[in-house]
Amino acid sequence: MSPEGRTLRDYLSELEKTKAGKDQQVKEGLEIFIGLWKRALEKGVVAESDTIDAALSKIEEAGGLYQAAGD
Repeated sequence: MSPEGRTLRDYLSELEKTKAGKDQQVKEGLEIFIGLWKRALEKGVVAESDTIDAALSKIEEAGGLYQAAGD
C-alpha cells in the first residue's frame, strides 16, 4: 500500500511489529509513542481509518501529539 493511502490503523500495527528484536530502550520509546497515538484515538482526535496525512494534520491542529493525547 502506498504511504498516502496507509491508514493510522496500519501504521500503528506496523510500529507494533517493529518492537520485536529491538533493545529495551527502543521498545520503551516505541511503546510510549504508540501509547500517545492510542490515547489520541481514544479522545477522538484521530480515527483509525484516517490516512496518515489526515491524522498528522489533525494532530498538528491539536497542538502536537502530546497535546492531542493529554487530558
